[in-house]
Amino acid sequence: MDKSDNKTKSFKDLVVWQKAHAFVLNIYQQVKIFSDDYQAIVGDMLCESATAIATNIVGGYKKKDREDKLLFLTTAQEALEECRYYITLATDLHLLDSFQADELENNLNEVSYLLNSYARSIKRRKEGDYKKDDDLKDE
Repeated sequence: MDKSDNKTKSFKDLVVWQKAHAFVLNIYQQVKIFSDDYQAIVGDMLCESATAIATNIVGGYKKKDREDKLLFLTTAQEALEECRYYITLATDLHLLDSFQADELENNLNEVSYLLNSYARSIKRRKEGDYKKDDDLKDE
């Protein structure tokens, strides 16, 4: 992507998605070490909520209506908070040590910050400009 051009060609160009995707990959690596019993329960819920962060960013990417896009980003933020809980649960169950949990929390905080910034930038845009830019992306 050209640095002088703020338009993206794919959801993969979004830094927030890149960080969310890296977080998902990290979660899947961490869950591999869970015992089978916990992996099937806590691990699956942790993976599901982490994946929902990235998939909701993707889901909102091509939405032409600002409110629809913001709804997906709100859902991504909700999934992020669920993920935060599952990290706490995994730590309390001694599936993650404090170093692993702190690293995941730091990654999650970064994704949360980027997600909130992305949502704020969408809220600030004028509706007419927003739809015009989206029409150009589809060409």
